[in-house]
Amino acid sequence: MKKRASVTQKQIADRAGVSQTVVSLALSNSYDVTLSEETRQRVLEVADELGYVPQAAAKALVRGRSANLGLVLIRPHYQVFRDPFIPNIITGMSGVVRAHGFRLLVEHIDSLDQINTIANLLKGGEVAGIVLLTSYGLENIVDPLVEDGYPIVMLEASRKAYYGVGLDHITGVKFAAKHLVTLGHRRIACITFGPFPNDHIQRRLNAFCEPLLEAQIDRNDIWVREGNYDPDSGYEAMQSLLQVRPLPTAVFGMNDMMALGAMRAIHEAGLRIPEDIAVIGYDDMRFAPFTHPTLTTVCAPEVEQGQAAGEMLIRLISGERIAERQYALVPQLIIRNSCGGQVLHLNT
Repeated sequence: MKKRASVTQKQIADRAGVSQTVVSLALSNSYDVTLSEETRQRVLEVADELGYVPQAAAKALVRGRSANLGLVLIRPHYQVFRDPFIPNIITGMSGVVRAHGFRLLVEHIDSLDQINTIANLLKGGEVAGIVLLTSYGLENIVDPLVEDGYPIVMLEASRKAYYGVGLDHITGVKFAAKHLVTLGHRRIACITFGPFPNDHIQRRLNAFCEPLLEAQIDRNDIWVREGNYDPDSGYEAMQSLLQVRPLPTAVFGMNDMMALGAMRAIHEAGLRIPEDIAVIGYDDMRFAPFTHPTLTTVCAPEVEQGQAAGEMLIRLISGERIAERQYALVPQLIIRNSCGGQVLHLNT
């Protein structure tokens, strides 16, 4: 790993022609004081040229390694903090991190203007390694860091140059579709977890349609509705689907929030689940076994993903050579009562 000689804030101030106070404010990303953007950028450029290492992390460099590992979230949708995904990742990572004598630092970056935070955390020694939520749009920052040997793991199986642990959601979505097809449904609706102009949603929608097409069930867009991350949108989408004739006999909520909203709309319409309309969700959230009827869903092993990402990061920090840079954990179909019937071995 490339390391640079220690550089002081006084050296930066002298080179930039400003006071050490100005340097301190610029390097701390403080926007609560009057500091021109031109001055801020000049200081940051000089610091980068000199190879400045933040002094808050200097002691970690003396030890040779920080006691912190970072989980960095880049511009996450607000729903990330309402859904259990990130808490599950943190739960999985925390156990591994503590077992190896580290602490977990969670960094939330709202804007790409703050993207250099990733480099600063690593180069400054504030963290020994980082788990990133995604690599999308970060190549200019991440690629040089990976090339320099800094430990970085993605929560996805993405570019081959990166280390990553993902979830095979495509296979998980197919499990849901196959379950409904096997139960004999042919009018199958789908409520996406977010708006359509989204590559992740489109890939999952296409994956859901594959088992339908294999069963010679034509995709019918009159049974597809947009969700918007929360159960209210699932409720509204299901109300819209209940106006379609003929009615769908089954509905797939692309996450459990959509399924929960759909179930309420079906009940309020005086219809029965699963006798009139079967419902299947995705994620296996904590409430799934407590709905009425209990929700059939696909369990995405997010805690295990956090554990695996943490373990991979620690192996990288330890200098271990990892042959398999990327892999994806496979979800599991959890059969309860909201679809009726029993089908085995769909998760193999």
